[in-house]
Amino acid sequence: MSQLQLQRISKEIIDRAERGLVPNQSLPKVVDDYFVQRLKQDEMEHAQVDSRLYDQVRKVVQAEVLPLYERFRLDAHRLTERKQRRKLWQYVLGTVGFFEILEAILSHGRSIAPQVLITTAILYSLIGFIVYSAAQYLDDLQLARARTRLEKSLENLDVKAQTDAAYDNRRQLLDADVLRAETVEILTRYDRPEDFWRDYQKVRLADPTSAGELRSLNVPAFETFLKFHVEGHYSNVAREHRFNRLFLEAQEVFIGRDRESYVLNHLRNHTA
Repeated sequence: MSQLQLQRISKEIIDRAERGLVPNQSLPKVVDDYFVQRLKQDEMEHAQVDSRLYDQVRKVVQAEVLPLYERFRLDAHRLTERKQRRKLWQYVLGTVGFFEILEAILSHGRSIAPQVLITTAILYSLIGFIVYSAAQYLDDLQLARARTRLEKSLENLDVKAQTDAAYDNRRQLLDADVLRAETVEILTRYDRPEDFWRDYQKVRLADPTSAGELRSLNVPAFETFLKFHVEGHYSNVAREHRFNRLFLEAQEVFIGRDRESYVLNHLRNHTA
């Protein structure tokens, strides 16, 4: 997420949509086109790019950012239309007419005298202009607040995305460290790689999820590794991931122990 900051990407997409006057129903396509272009640019600039990260951020933008922006556009459209429908002359004439009639009633018609009428009409016109300007200003203020709410929401989403990404990275690192330690612990129980792979194949095919199934396998070296499997702490996908990681970690350990002949012996045993 260091290169793909959600807040900055969202603003770029919003700017692109606003410059192109894109209708709401076309916003998902704008998002897709943006990420395709961004991925191509980054692939040309960097030696290695993880396309899965781009797809992950794209889905977040589609699911989280677009609804916020569409709500902002509705509010902005409503306020803009109201401002455009508001006419200065209506406010000026309306204010002059209202106060002149009110003053005529209160003064019993004396305010209709030309010398008084002209002066008050100018004053009331100024008041009408002030009321009109205040109404326009309030709409501008609401529009600015709507934009601020959108930006604040994008900022909160970005913080959440950064936190989730950091948590996932940390969890992957912790899982890798734990699996490496578990692998070393298991391999200390085996003098020969062939014995380990025999038991590994047995537990991998059985994939025990209960204490009874684990006991029936009679593989004491794997009991610690499989403890949380049988207690239901891992899903099918998580168990498969742990078995696969154990396979890779064990291969690395065995290669480190016997760099000259382990690989050839391992291939020979499994192709015979």
